[in-house]
Amino acid sequence: MADIPPGSYEQTSRNIKFTGTPGSTELILSAECQKADGSWIQSELKYDIANCNGELKWAPNGCS
Repeated sequence: MADIPPGSYEQTSRNIKFTGTPGSTELILSAECQKADGSWIQSELKYDIANCNGELKWAPNGCS
């Protein structure tokens, strides 16, 4: 995937990547994120939005 999801995290992150193939492989949002002390740390988030009984939710392990 080429386009990263928009959000305020972009202001304090660098080397942002959004990888994976919808319906085929996990979608992962990864970046180097700046901490309060100014240092940088690698971070990643499994990106999985699901329709859980008519409500959109972040659901990395599916609806429960």
